[in-house]
Amino acid sequence: MVKSLLISIFTALLSIQSLTGIDNMKEQLELATFGGGCFWCTEAIFERVKGVHAVVSGYAGGDVPHPGYRQVSTGLTGHAEV
Repeated sequence: MVKSLLISIFTALLSIQSLTGIDNMKEQLELATFGGGCFWCTEAIFERVKGVHAVVSGYAGGDVPHPGYRQVSTGLTGHAEV
C-alpha cells in the first residue's frame, strides 16, 4: 500500500510540475514534509523529482531527543518513521 501511495504522489508531483510550467519560474524553495512509512523508499522517489533540492529522512513525534534506528525499532520511544 505504501509503495502504491508513493507512486501516486510521485506521479502527481510530475503532473503539477508539467501543468504549472515550473521550469520557467524563478527558483523558489519551499519545505514539504511527507510521512511515508519506509523512508528509504520515499527518498528514492522524491530524489528523482525535478526541483527537489534535498530529501531528508527521519522520525517524527516521540519523547526521546534524536533517536537512532535501534531505539525507534523497539517501539518504546513513541516515534514514527517519516
